[in-house]
Amino acid sequence: MGDQATTAILLVEDNLADIQLIQEALQDSGRDIHLSIVPNGRDALAFLRKEGVYALEPPPALILLDLSLPYLHGEVVLEQLRDMPAYEDTPVVVFSGAPKELEEQRCRRLGANTHVQKPTRISSYFAAINTMLKTWL
Repeated sequence: MGDQATTAILLVEDNLADIQLIQEALQDSGRDIHLSIVPNGRDALAFLRKEGVYALEPPPALILLDLSLPYLHGEVVLEQLRDMPAYEDTPVVVFSGAPKELEEQRCRRLGANTHVQKPTRISSYFAAINTMLKTWL
């Protein structure tokens, strides 16, 4: 197990409670994960372009993207990141409180691999994160 490579994940989320739950779920996953967190859409694009303080961040193998973000909505981030050659094939999971049946088709048209509605129960929340890891990494 000592040779397991570190996997980089970018979390674009502004809700502190969700950030904390996701951090706990990733710690419990048993994987070696480098989690980068940006709190808004503007910083997400700066991160992906490796601008400023994000210049040395590793490229993410998975992007978890909320939709309701300050400065730039998640949909705008999704459209713009899919226009960046470096991230054309990077899995993007929209992890949002918005109902899946309302958002999934639109998110997929914009370039997301899937939409996962944030569960309200903690055990389901952790299970959703683990399923994302198994599916997309």
